[in-house]
Amino acid sequence: MHRRTTQHHRIPLQLVFVFLLGLSSLSIPHISRADGEDWQLSSSSIAVSVPLGQKVERAITLTNVSGSTVRPSIYEAYPPAPAVASQSVPAQLQQVSLPEQSAQLDQELVEDFQSEDAMTEDFLVYLDEQPDLSAAYQIEDWAARGQYVYETLAKKAEDSQRDLRAELDERGLSYQPFWIVNAVMVNGTLSDAQDLAGRAEVAMVRANRTTTVPSIANTTQAEGGDLCSPDQPNNPVCWHIRRINADRVWQDFGINGKGVVIANIDTGVRFDHPGLLKQYRGYGESGRLSHNYNWFDPQGEQATPFDDNGHGTHTMGTMIGIGDVASKRPTVGVAPGAEWIAAQGCNGSFCTEGDLIASAQWLLAPTSRDGNQPRPELRAMIVNNSWAGTSGDTWYAGYTAAWRAAGIFPVFAAGNTDALKQQNCRTVGSPGDYPDVVAVGATDFNNKIAEFSLLGPSKAGDLKPDFVAPGTYESFQQGVLSTMPHDETPYQVLQGTSMATPAVSGVVALIWSANPTLLGDYDETYRILRESSRRINDNRCEDPADGPNNVYGHGLVDAYGAVQRARVNVPWVDAPTSLQNMPNRANAELNVVLDASRVTGPGTYNARLLVYGANLGQKPQEVDIVMRVTAAAGQATITGQVTSDTGAPVQADVGVKNGATVATDSRGFYSLQLAPGTYTLVAKAPSFLEKEQRVVVAGDQQVNLVMDPDQPRLTPAALNLSRSVSLADPAQVTIPISNTGTRPLYYNVQIPKDEFAIWRSDEPGGPTYKWVDLPPSAPTLKLEDNGFNASVPLGIKFPFYGYQVTKTLVSADGMLAFNQPLAYDGLMSQCLPDMEFTFYTIAPFRADLDPSRGGKVRYGNVSTDTGKMFVLNYEDVPLHTGSTTHTFQVLLHSDGRIVFQYRDLAPLPSQLSVGLQRAPNNVNSIGCGSDTPISNGLAIEMRPQPATTVWMSTDAIEGVLQPGEKQDLKVDLRWMRMMPDETYRGRFQILSNDPLQQEKTVVVDLQSQPAPHERWLSIVGKGR
Repeated sequence: MHRRTTQHHRIPLQLVFVFLLGLSSLSIPHISRADGEDWQLSSSSIAVSVPLGQKVERAITLTNVSGSTVRPSIYEAYPPAPAVASQSVPAQLQQVSLPEQSAQLDQELVEDFQSEDAMTEDFLVYLDEQPDLSAAYQIEDWAARGQYVYETLAKKAEDSQRDLRAELDERGLSYQPFWIVNAVMVNGTLSDAQDLAGRAEVAMVRANRTTTVPSIANTTQAEGGDLCSPDQPNNPVCWHIRRINADRVWQDFGINGKGVVIANIDTGVRFDHPGLLKQYRGYGESGRLSHNYNWFDPQGEQATPFDDNGHGTHTMGTMIGIGDVASKRPTVGVAPGAEWIAAQGCNGSFCTEGDLIASAQWLLAPTSRDGNQPRPELRAMIVNNSWAGTSGDTWYAGYTAAWRAAGIFPVFAAGNTDALKQQNCRTVGSPGDYPDVVAVGATDFNNKIAEFSLLGPSKAGDLKPDFVAPGTYESFQQGVLSTMPHDETPYQVLQGTSMATPAVSGVVALIWSANPTLLGDYDETYRILRESSRRINDNRCEDPADGPNNVYGHGLVDAYGAVQRARVNVPWVDAPTSLQNMPNRANAELNVVLDASRVTGPGTYNARLLVYGANLGQKPQEVDIVMRVTAAAGQATITGQVTSDTGAPVQADVGVKNGATVATDSRGFYSLQLAPGTYTLVAKAPSFLEKEQRVVVAGDQQVNLVMDPDQPRLTPAALNLSRSVSLADPAQVTIPISNTGTRPLYYNVQIPKDEFAIWRSDEPGGPTYKWVDLPPSAPTLKLEDNGFNASVPLGIKFPFYGYQVTKTLVSADGMLAFNQPLAYDGLMSQCLPDMEFTFYTIAPFRADLDPSRGGKVRYGNVSTDTGKMFVLNYEDVPLHTGSTTHTFQVLLHSDGRIVFQYRDLAPLPSQLSVGLQRAPNNVNSIGCGSDTPISNGLAIEMRPQPATTVWMSTDAIEGVLQPGEKQDLKVDLRWMRMMPDETYRGRFQILSNDPLQQEKTVVVDLQSQPAPHERWLSIVGKGR
């Protein structure tokens, strides 16, 4: 087929990296039988009855019937969860979607014909009909799921394209049909494109856009320095591997990605690189090579995996590159036990949409080298895409939807800065900004976001990037070392989100290698990544301080934490994890020990063994295990309570060492039954060190367990600082902090833009509590549950954040606001910011109150020594549920002061927040939750002041403190002209990974000495 590529620059697609110096046979290989029958088992079940405290051993014979030598892998598992009758599939995943295009005929295609005076061009003809793929999500078997998606898409394309192809044949046009999306690539004239766009079944005709990607210049390896481990010279495991704890996964768990198939769509891969060759799926026994089903070049030019750019070889190395100390090859790959296949979506420095579509299709159903005999059971499990285009471009969404339906895990780069894109919020590139894929940002050696890594959210508002990983050692200086296709420089350093993305793909491979039952389960895998990632706080994109954000996403991936959560270890089953290589028809004994001394008492216990071959996509042979544990003579009941070192109850898991556990209740109490003997009890809980205690069981007894924290602990030396500043001598205050915990403390600091100083009646210099009674004639607001009145007169001119307001909105839920929401159905978040009353909000008691159930909300004006003030009372107002009530008031003064007073509060609800909100990213919070620091008889006064960012600053941004380390944080204070006896108050917030206090606030008070000289100038205005 004639294929002419036309360059278009409206959608710049880039392989997102920055280059840094320094840096066959055509036979079909045996990979695994699709029917999953590589093994015959002498028995598919084990059922035993054993007294508590005893153990039994059973053996099962495995016979290799695969036709080749295979090494079995054995996984422990629990019984599968009950089948779900139906599963809700998001709309964007139900079917393959088409690109967004305003006209049926792409105007860019018309311009191409006109501007280049071309006779023919390649263009894409998309058809309307796209099949529903929802049913695929109910299919657990890997091979069957892929086959269903392939057949559903291919049949729809074959049926609906029949008439279109007949016309193309009649016109004598060359074309290439696609089934992953119902489309056909056509090479034709402008007249052909116009005619085809008018067909009834055609949704659109689109130009085959082409983009240029940066080429790697010819370079030599830089001299000096350890490019693999600049932090630990001569360590053969490179720094980026150690930064995400992948090496600990290999060492502690023996998990290296075995059985998982990874792919990339990139510039290709040099398959015979010594760090990549043996992991290539086309590398068979005795070094025999087969590129069928393992390599795809959409141009049809390269019969073997090839890369004349280097980018694809580099990203593949970061996923699976294996080291060798004897050969002085560094270890650069996160999952060196995985296998790889590849599609060359970019030919040198050029990527066309047609080639990227063809690559996406081939990875879902790989074919032989001649493009025939598609085998979807051999599809990639994880696809790494270290390329990104402009934000908000949906053209690739249909292909990621097809991948997701087939169980493929898609990972994309977030994108890099360039001449047109700066590191601003809402710049993350497509397809990484799609909600159904993982986008990866890049961090440096200090876990700080790289200066080139683009930020979220997506145009649709989705959190992006999802995660971050090492992409540079130092921004624009030194990058990540990995494999390259050049003989003279087989390893080089590159940097970019391109380098971070394959690290996350490798972590997914480790997760699935640790637990094959997760294969194809995107949501559960994502949850494991999210829960194990190291949170890094950053609010530059208006994100809450204590949650995920659009700079780091859910945080820096942690391979060790992820695999620890993913792997399954049935404590009362002992079975080998693998056996020796078995030739065809060979037998091997699988010895299984069932240990009733590792359970929590008599009962029935169920588990499974899963026996896999070389490919985890093959359906395993299963052995069902049932162990019925009967009572033992003299068995005893052990009870107790688990508490922390402070005496607080801890919700923990308790059991004998290496055995099953029981969960404590909310008060930390547990109970288990043991046979007579000597045991070591173990208590485990997140953020605590394991507690072990030896116990001799000879009768019922109580054993209490006290757990010590295993977490970082942020300890500032002072929480309140005060300094007087003169005009000629700006001041600096020092805030010493230390890590008194057992884990590294990661912190960053910020100075909120407070335009109010908060003072309390229970501190020196604070206001005096004096409840203001309204007269009986004061108006009463009739507020329904979640209702509000938007026209309550203040009776004064009240200055608030630069505005003079004369009326306010009063909400049933304990808020005043000076803007009206589009809709309000109650509180959506526990803490401020409030996303419904978005701007200019006063929250004395933001909770789910319901005045329609009782109490009164009244308002009025009261005279003071300085004039009138507005008073709003919530009197005996109950919550939406329960019988307790709350009484509090808000006082607004004409000089801008705001006072909250609390007279009669019931126990505080968990959904409570108190403070001021100028905007979602500008909140002056007093507290959140049931431990908010308010109480009966308390007054809180908020005094207007210049924004703290005007007179208070710091060079401290973020850092890491190892256990026992200390550091001094410096805060600069500037002189401000203020009234005598006036004090400005600012907050210095330290955000950290200390789980007990993720945010620590140091209050800084500023007093300014009078200026030594002041001169008043008269301004004379000319009247009209």
